[in-house]
Amino acid sequence: MFLIYTPHITTRIQYIFQYVFEERFGLPYTFTDSRAEYTNSNNVLKINYAKQDLNAGLFFYAYDILFEKDIKEIELHEGNFNTIKTIFAHNEKSVLNFDVFAAVFYLLSRYEEYLDMPTIQHGNYDFHNSILYKLNVLDTPIVEQWIRLFKNVLSKNFPSLQFKHHKPAAGLSFDVDVAYAYKGRSFIRTAGGLVKKMLTLNFSEASNQLLTILNKRKDMYDTYDYVFNLIGKRKPVYFFNMGKFGEFDKNPSWKNKVFQQLIQYVSTKAVVGLHPSYASNGNKNLVTVEKDKLEKITGDQIIVSRQHYLKLKWPSTYNNLINNNIKEDYTIGYYYTYGFRAGTCNSFVFFDLKKNESTWLRLYPYAYMDGTLNDILKMTIDEAKSIISKLIDVVYKCDGVFIPLWHNSTLYNRNEWKGWREIFEHTVQEIEKKNFENLFS
Repeated sequence: MFLIYTPHITTRIQYIFQYVFEERFGLPYTFTDSRAEYTNSNNVLKINYAKQDLNAGLFFYAYDILFEKDIKEIELHEGNFNTIKTIFAHNEKSVLNFDVFAAVFYLLSRYEEYLDMPTIQHGNYDFHNSILYKLNVLDTPIVEQWIRLFKNVLSKNFPSLQFKHHKPAAGLSFDVDVAYAYKGRSFIRTAGGLVKKMLTLNFSEASNQLLTILNKRKDMYDTYDYVFNLIGKRKPVYFFNMGKFGEFDKNPSWKNKVFQQLIQYVSTKAVVGLHPSYASNGNKNLVTVEKDKLEKITGDQIIVSRQHYLKLKWPSTYNNLINNNIKEDYTIGYYYTYGFRAGTCNSFVFFDLKKNESTWLRLYPYAYMDGTLNDILKMTIDEAKSIISKLIDVVYKCDGVFIPLWHNSTLYNRNEWKGWREIFEHTVQEIEKKNFENLFS
């Protein structure tokens, strides 16, 4: 068991050491804030995380961030360890030339997102503010690289250590913002849509809508069986928006029989999660209401979620999910770019910086979203395939978790999404080729 000396055993210290030693390494440890106890101990496995070297065990120079309780602008002191970009770099006579614990904590806690930064559309955090963007490493699981550097130090100094083994896993995920293009609509919405298409001379889509309503043609957003047939035994997760119809929430009423039958059918082949409505971000009680609706339809407890439009407000969004007994959230990612928002391709528990305490809500980062590659970055099919292959490869090498974000409504393979089934199929093939474990049992 490691004996770790630090002058102040704070909740931040406890959080990050639990993550690194227990969750990632599977190594037992204990803390002491007594110099005498530390220096006099005969324990071979000793780490000193402080400002001063005590000439006993391995010394890792500590910045102040893990000993503090407030949230403020911090000088990040960018640096390098060989070819790996770092933050909290220093020139002290320490085993590493950067504070690996402060660096990992800064990214996992999303410290930078609590600061008063300009937001973008829908009030979301702008990735251009991120230190990872500035270091040009958003597409790199930098946390895994830093932790590997630390692991190498431990292995070199304590060759008998046995570390926890992790296997790469993958979880296919889908947001159901619009369950059907035409099916299940109210009479008013159906009639209004047909009239609009006729007035704009869009006869092809009017015909498509009419044939769908008459059950002569499958609804173009009904891509569920296509996905299930393609992925076989690999169980996905579908997040359903249960919000009241509005500008940003487009699903049928939760009382709609067609919508209910769809959710019940999907629940037999996938994990079903909540996609809290756009409106829920301004009314926290709506998450409770919407979760209750989804549970009544499925007959099961709903414990996973992903925010609609990726709307996150730290820490209130996650505290609301906790209050509603959500155990896992899959929102950590960007709409305007791909990569790793928290610098990691592994899950981690949410640390509430305002309360300065750890929680039990587990956060799963996703690597890319379909709309990012197509709508925002305007990638060709070959470009998208190349980026996806690189992301899958880097996650595989890190023994991480690869999660892509797709929508049922982007797999209909027409108009602006023509050819994108090929990209989805490429994603699935690459996951299978590398034999990723399935994230969802």
